[in-house]
Amino acid sequence: MVLQRSNCYNHPDRYGHATCMTCKKTVCQECATEWDGINYCSPCLANRRKTSGTRSPVMGYILVLLAAAGLFAIGPKLLVWSATLLQRSFE
Repeated sequence: MVLQRSNCYNHPDRYGHATCMTCKKTVCQECATEWDGINYCSPCLANRRKTSGTRSPVMGYILVLLAAAGLFAIGPKLLVWSATLLQRSFE
């Protein structure tokens, strides 16, 4: 088995250093960027950065509101229950 050396997709006169894990193009050391331990070419890294920061905070707000509503509904019942247990322990 013979290993064949690939050239950079952007610079054909340079040897390939890494393979972009998104588009599978071979890129040289200048073109390769490692992000979270994974190699990317410049266009794929730009797309990845653009899409990674567009998470909507709405789901987080919904979860916080549901947790607050649950505590508001269960809180008084827990207080009455604990007061009853405390009262029984002194009898």
